[in-house]
Amino acid sequence: MSAYLYLFLTLTICGLAFWRGGPSEKRIAVTLLAGWAASLVMFRHNRINPDVGVMIVDAVAALIFIWESIRSRLLWTVAISAFQLVALASHVAVLIDLRVTINTYMMSLAVWSYAILLTLALGVWLHWREMRRYEAMEG
Repeated sequence: MSAYLYLFLTLTICGLAFWRGGPSEKRIAVTLLAGWAASLVMFRHNRINPDVGVMIVDAVAALIFIWESIRSRLLWTVAISAFQLVALASHVAVLIDLRVTINTYMMSLAVWSYAILLTLALGVWLHWREMRRYEAMEG
């Protein structure tokens, strides 16, 4: 059930980013959608070991988010980068210490994924608000 909720929220928020967002919002949305698709391809149904393929996808996404954060200088992109780095740290923690249960690992990844989505939604809203303010000043 939560996978369907996450998919619905991802498609909705990324759709809003393409509709009302600026360049940064669109690049983050593309990265999220590409990461989601790549994770589906890389995911191995193993309930015992961490998924290295998904960790690689998350590492690439973290690099893209950090690049976007440096490029755009928007505060919300820094938060997305931080959330993605914490998700990446969750992967590393499971690789280092096998006492971390797979359920804890999966829950951690879910929490940071939702945080990234909500932060992107905030970025879209901030951009939309700024555009409305700009249009009101012109007209």
